Amino acid sequence: MDQAASTTPRPATQLPLSVTQEAMWVTWQLDPAKWEHILPLALAVEGELELPRLRAAVAQLLRRHPALRARVRRSSEGMCLDWSETAEDAVPVSVRTVTTSRAAALAAAQVPFDLDAGPLTRVEVLTGADWTVLLVTVHHITLDGTSLPILLDDLRRAYAGEELEPSADLAPLLEHARCSREAAEGERGEPLRAYWREALAELPPARLLPEAAGGTGEDGAPPGPFAVDAELTLRVRELARELGVSYFTVMLGALFVTLHHHTGSSDLIISAPYHGRSNKALIDRVGFFVNVLPFRQRIRPSDSYADMLRELRSTVRAGLRHGDLPLPSILRSADLLGPAGRDQSHQVVFEYWNSAGDVGLDVYDFELVGERARCSVRLLDPTDVADYRLTVMLTEGSNGSRMLWKDAVGSVGPTVTAELARDYLAVLADLVAAPHRSLAEAAALLPAVTHAVATPGLSTRAAGEPSAAAATVAEVRAIWTEVLRVPDILPEDSFFELGGHSLIAATLLARINERLRVELTVRELFSHPRLVELAALVDRQRAVPPAAAAEVPEHQDGAWGRVFPAAGFQEGIWLAERLDPSHARYHIPLFWRVEGALDPARLRAALVLLVARHEILRTRFVDHDGRLFQEVGPAWEPELAQVSPGVASGAEEQQWLHTWSEAAAGTFAPAAGRLLAAALVTLPSGDRLLALCIHHLVVDGESVPLLLRELELCYQQSGDAAAQLPPPRQYRELVHSQQVGTGRARATADLAYWSAQLAGAPSTLGPSTAVDLSGRTPGSTVLPLATDLTQRLRGVQEQWQASQFMVTATALAAALHRWSGRPDLTFGVPVANRAGGAFDEVLGPCLNTVVLRSRCAPDTTLTELLRATRERVIEAFEHQGAPFDEVVRRLRPARTAGRTPYVDCMLNSVGTARWSATLGAARLAALDHDLQNEETNKFGLTVTFNQREDGLLGTLAHRSGFLRADEAVKLAAELADLLNRFEELGDEPVLSAPLIPAPAPGPGANPTPIPTSETS
Repeated sequence: MDQAASTTPRPATQLPLSVTQEAMWVTWQLDPAKWEHILPLALAVEGELELPRLRAAVAQLLRRHPALRARVRRSSEGMCLDWSETAEDAVPVSVRTVTTSRAAALAAAQVPFDLDAGPLTRVEVLTGADWTVLLVTVHHITLDGTSLPILLDDLRRAYAGEELEPSADLAPLLEHARCSREAAEGERGEPLRAYWREALAELPPARLLPEAAGGTGEDGAPPGPFAVDAELTLRVRELARELGVSYFTVMLGALFVTLHHHTGSSDLIISAPYHGRSNKALIDRVGFFVNVLPFRQRIRPSDSYADMLRELRSTVRAGLRHGDLPLPSILRSADLLGPAGRDQSHQVVFEYWNSAGDVGLDVYDFELVGERARCSVRLLDPTDVADYRLTVMLTEGSNGSRMLWKDAVGSVGPTVTAELARDYLAVLADLVAAPHRSLAEAAALLPAVTHAVATPGLSTRAAGEPSAAAATVAEVRAIWTEVLRVPDILPEDSFFELGGHSLIAATLLARINERLRVELTVRELFSHPRLVELAALVDRQRAVPPAAAAEVPEHQDGAWGRVFPAAGFQEGIWLAERLDPSHARYHIPLFWRVEGALDPARLRAALVLLVARHEILRTRFVDHDGRLFQEVGPAWEPELAQVSPGVASGAEEQQWLHTWSEAAAGTFAPAAGRLLAAALVTLPSGDRLLALCIHHLVVDGESVPLLLRELELCYQQSGDAAAQLPPPRQYRELVHSQQVGTGRARATADLAYWSAQLAGAPSTLGPSTAVDLSGRTPGSTVLPLATDLTQRLRGVQEQWQASQFMVTATALAAALHRWSGRPDLTFGVPVANRAGGAFDEVLGPCLNTVVLRSRCAPDTTLTELLRATRERVIEAFEHQGAPFDEVVRRLRPARTAGRTPYVDCMLNSVGTARWSATLGAARLAALDHDLQNEETNKFGLTVTFNQREDGLLGTLAHRSGFLRADEAVKLAAELADLLNRFEELGDEPVLSAPLIPAPAPGPGANPTPIPTSETS
């Protein structure tokens, strides 16, 4: 934590949201009108309510528990509950006389809250013909079920005339929110994440509760609240004592058996709330501390009821020991995200509330004592709605045991819900009568299930939706698994939800097109993002006879020899280094922490074998009449320096690695063909690092995972001389495919597209006479992105069938439009042009630059800009075959030294999740590869997004001649704000209320690099 954050006092009127509370807020943003996460406390009143005393008591409640009058707002440290602008009497007590039944009146009172505006409490007195209800409705984000008896006891005391204590110390609540964040994101939470990752691993495909017949409009009424027979409850408690399990475990176990019978699944998840008050200071506090835990139970026919319950007891105990990890983090750790994950985790929740076990107040029978009279009060059956298809609620109190089965949105239907409730009671009675009966025998005693079991992607598909042959689904799934590296993909899984993005789309499509003999485009993938939809499209294309393809004559020289032209990307690097040798450094420093035993001799042998296998690592770059050529040389043996620097801190370690990589890059001579350096570093602590420095002429970022896979193979070979590695494809094959035959024909066609697309486009973000940026001091600032931004953007992506990259590109375009005042602008995007993905396993640089052009009118909304950007991105990736330098030569824009036409700003999207490796017994854990950001920034602005396991990171690098440091910080803040609030801002005009003022030159600054209005 930085010092500023730690020393700035937090306002006494703010309470930061925990991870689970923030997830509620995100859910509300997605659908503000949804009746979800609302707690209506309906209190039946017999006798006279003294309204002045009630209003005074409510005011005291709001004073003692100020979160009840709060709203949700953003603070400097994230989202929080804030009551700074709401008075203690902000919640009026309204009185209404109604002519409907009590149930109808309570249903009509179900009005959602506005979390942005607050307050998050309503108090109403509803009076009917022969009934009175005091209805206290609160949003779940302010308190949980365990808080209700505490809150009602405070109401009772205040109504009786007691003066409630003032608002209690917020410190325990602040600590809870902090611990929630630390568990979700910090190192101390890793044991919790590891437990849930293991507990929920390798789930089979979900078998769902059936959909209601005819959709959610099935006629009939679901079963209402009902009392559980007192004798049965007593026998359940006796059995629990005999088996050494809890009453809750027996009741939950019966539900597992019932769901097994109705779904046919033998591996089920039922979620249940956990009070979350592991800190004793929270025991008697009103607030939201509850967590929901997904308990997993396997049903084995040979097990008895008792066997199953003892196993479930262990599962529950282990879950509770690890119950401080917020549910969103549990699901993220177990990779239960998206629709497929929700099918697993959000089918059924079992809510057990023993009101008698909380405080002394009996919420089902207490009194409000006033000055003139007293009235009796009892809590009616709860009617809150959980975010699950089916909620099974069991309450215990002075009114006995009662159950309520709630099908919140009617997706299961009253018929099946009633059958489930009936069979649950039958299972419970049989369980206590014959606890040692096998589960197979128990199932035979239940009525046969007549409804169909739903399986995601199969029986749940509505008529008219796309279907695909099972064999085609399997073929497409295999390619998705291979490219996305995600196991157990289901037919309904989405390309976007599984981590797919624009940069990986070409690889996926190339393999599908090659293996399945179809011609799918990027646009078709983005329009059919679910696996089953894409498989159906494959089937449709296969059903149509292919048109005869026009033959393109191959180059007469055939395959190239050991001397061949350089790729356009390589030639651009070579020219830049020749024009500006002092500043143009194109090298990639890579660092890993070595965990485990690593043999230096084997590592050096692996590096030698790596160079021998891949021609690009032994290629010389030579000038022939002003044109760059590549010449494959003989194998050479790279040295592995073994060094022990005396560095004592992380900062010193980073500085040493930076110095080493700069020194290594200084020795590189492209004409010599030895453009790789390696060192094994031993730190004073005994930790070891592996450092590589490689010239950009031979490797790019897209090649790093392949480089590591090859290094793993070579290290294995160095320890096993008998092993034979298959020969790899070589870089010259890729360059040949791009520059001759069909590759050249495609490039020519793509060049025509870019000529039209960029006609008349401004080539800079500022006037062409702007200052030369070469040699200007670089700088970098981190984008203040929300830690859960990836999750926040998923709804936008799904709604508009857009990748995360498309959303970030839209936000960047919006920020640049606001900042520059230009309605028409361009920025660059690097793409890996691997001949349509056919050369994915070739080591070597394949980067090309495509240009995104953005136009924004005064009334263009952010959503409209997203839709336009989505189209531009798809078109750009469909026409990425034209080398960028050829596009520039064709358009002949005005040029300025040190600046690249159309690319004053470059948008990078990288993923370093696969930049780790295993060498024998050693694990190479990738360090942050950010040391080179400032030094290798070749553009006025470079915005880089890095998708890592812990979230989306972003940086904005800049040249000082283009942008001052203070302006860069403001621009980074605006870009981050656009992303953090993307969905909220969707309907807002992009150019309205810009956050950042127009830039103005500071003392001694160069002329303002970017104007605030269009200049021609």
